[in-house]
Amino acid sequence: MIDLLKFVPSTVLQHLSASEKKYLTEVFDLFDGYPSIEQMWALMDQSWVELKCDPFDIDERINCFYRHPVWLLNGLFVEAHEQSIENRKVIADWVICQQPTRVADFGGGFGGLARMIGAVSPNTQIEVVDPHPHPAAIALANKTRNVRFVPELTGKYDILIATDVFEHVPDPIGLVSETAESLYVGGQYLIANCFAPVILCHLPQLFHFNTSWDTIMRTMGLEPSASVSYGRAYEKKGELDVLSARKVAKCSARIYRWISWLPRGRSHVGRLLLAALSKCNAI
Repeated sequence: MIDLLKFVPSTVLQHLSASEKKYLTEVFDLFDGYPSIEQMWALMDQSWVELKCDPFDIDERINCFYRHPVWLLNGLFVEAHEQSIENRKVIADWVICQQPTRVADFGGGFGGLARMIGAVSPNTQIEVVDPHPHPAAIALANKTRNVRFVPELTGKYDILIATDVFEHVPDPIGLVSETAESLYVGGQYLIANCFAPVILCHLPQLFHFNTSWDTIMRTMGLEPSASVSYGRAYEKKGELDVLSARKVAKCSARIYRWISWLPRGRSHVGRLLLAALSKCNAI
């Protein structure tokens, strides 16, 4: 049987339940260590199917899915996976270069990115926003004095971060708008999405955003700026126009229905059609 201490930090191990230890042991035994990224996705899909989740019915089954120990495994995985570590380093370096005073990582998981930023930028206060953080994640954050978990956004921030969040929620525009209210005008919202059928918990009704996200953000009042790792920063220009953003999103959904049959190039075609409709004031 695998010794969990080979793969799980002692600080984390002492905060795990018996069932969580059992699950991790079974996974590490199966893969002789951490799974690959594709195997990680397959484990998520397995949990989704076992719980009979329905992407068009956001109910208790999906709440149970996000409490499943596969997400504990995912939190540990991204701190051991080479590409995930590199992605976080690029994001952290960009954040540090902005010299922010306050940063919030919305839906920041195990807090690895926040800890990476906090360790290098001791004068920056970083909050990881999660209403139900794992006790192990809190214990890890406590080792970095300027990082803490909070249940909701508190006050105003220079930078907001949301990586791999909005493809999981039924109303991304509403959530972006709600959270961006806590961003200073001129502040940056760093967002990384994957509106694609990589795993079952990416809601298919949102895939059209892959062709229109930047346009929707710009219409809302969040101007696309720097590309950062696999995401993009958006500068808050002033008051947010959610109604106009929803109007563009509605058009984007219609366009996606027209082009979803294309075997390739859907994102490019969708962006061209959206731009054309915008120019002729059809949106």
